[in-house]
Amino acid sequence: MSETNSYIYSCPYIFRTYKMVDTMNIWTFNRLLGLEPYEFEELLGHLFTQMGYRAEVTQRSRDTGVDIMISIENFGLSHTWIVQAKRYAEPVGVKEVREYSSLRYRDNVDGVIIATTSGFTKEAQKEAGDHNVKLIDGPLLLKMLEHYMPKDPDRRIQQHALSENREIGTIEGTVLKQGEKTLGETEVLLRGERVLMACTNKRIFLIKNANSLISKRREVLHSIEVKDMLGWAHEMSSLHLVLGGIQITVMSMRARKLEHAVEMLECLQQEYVRREHLLKFERTKDAFLILTNKRITKIHSSGGSDEISLKNILGTELKGGGLLSRSKLLLMGNMKENNLSEIDCADLASWKEAIEAAIRVG
Repeated sequence: MSETNSYIYSCPYIFRTYKMVDTMNIWTFNRLLGLEPYEFEELLGHLFTQMGYRAEVTQRSRDTGVDIMISIENFGLSHTWIVQAKRYAEPVGVKEVREYSSLRYRDNVDGVIIATTSGFTKEAQKEAGDHNVKLIDGPLLLKMLEHYMPKDPDRRIQQHALSENREIGTIEGTVLKQGEKTLGETEVLLRGERVLMACTNKRIFLIKNANSLISKRREVLHSIEVKDMLGWAHEMSSLHLVLGGIQITVMSMRARKLEHAVEMLECLQQEYVRREHLLKFERTKDAFLILTNKRITKIHSSGGSDEISLKNILGTELKGGGLLSRSKLLLMGNMKENNLSEIDCADLASWKEAIEAAIRVG
C-alpha cells in the first residue's frame, strides 16, 4: 500500500543547502523558459506540494496580484506564504520586490517568496533583506526541482493536480458537478481492454472510446464516487481500487504509467481517510486480503467473501505449521458468537501487528 510522504518544514528551511538526489538532470533553464507563465505557476505549486505544503494556484480570472498561496499546519501551528512566480530571462529588479513585499501586510500572511528562472539585482536583494522577502533564483530553483521532483511526469504540467481548489477543463464524455475539479487522466487496462482513468476531486471515471464508422464518442464504463473508496494499493504495474459499502469490492487494472495514476490517487487520499479506510492489502494466490480500521475481509477469486468486524476480535495468535502444513494466523473472537477465523498469507507477523494496532486504535 502506497502512502503519501509527509514532510514538516518551516518555510525558511527551503533556502538552506541540502544533499542532492543523484539523478539525470531533467530540469533546465530553457525548459522552464519554454513554459507558459501559468504553467510555470502550476509547476511551482506542484513543487511546494511535494515539499509538504498545501498549494493553491490563483485562478487567472480571479488574480488579485498573488500567484500562489502555500500553507502548512502542524500541531496547531500554521504558516502561510505568498509565492510570486517570475518566468524571466532578465534579473528581477527592486521595483518588483518592493511591490510584492507589501502583499504580506495586505493579505496578513507570514511572508512573501519570489521565485524566478533568472536572478535578482543587488538592489532587489537588499530590498528583500530589509522586508524579509525570501528569494529563489534560477540555480536554486533547478536544485529544488531536481531534489523534490526527480521524476518527470512527461506530460504538460496542467494535467496534474497542482491546485486542489482550481477548476481546470472538463473530461470529455462526462458532465462535472458544481465544485468538481479535474485532477488528470492516464491510460489503464481493465479486463484486457484499454480504457482511460480520469480523476476529479469527487469521482474516478473509467472511460473507453466507442468509435464507429460515422462517429467518435466516449462511453463511461464506471463512475466511482471518492466517498465510496476505502483506499488503493499497487504492485508492479497492477493497481487495485478498494471500494466500501455493505460488502467490500476490489477493482483491479494495469496502468501503463503507474506513477501518473498514483499521483492522482494520492491527491484523493485526504478525502476518504476520515471514514473507514484501508490499512493493509495483500493479494494472495486465490484471494484479496483486506484490513480497514473497521473490519477484515477476504475476497475469494472464485467469488464470495468472508468478513469479521474488528470489534468482535478479542485476540490473535500465530499457529505454527508442521512439515506438511503452513503457519496461520488465528483471529479469536467473542466465544458467545463462536467467532474464530484463520488467515493464511505471506507475512503473517506483519498482519498480526497491523490487526492488533487497528483494534487498539478502534
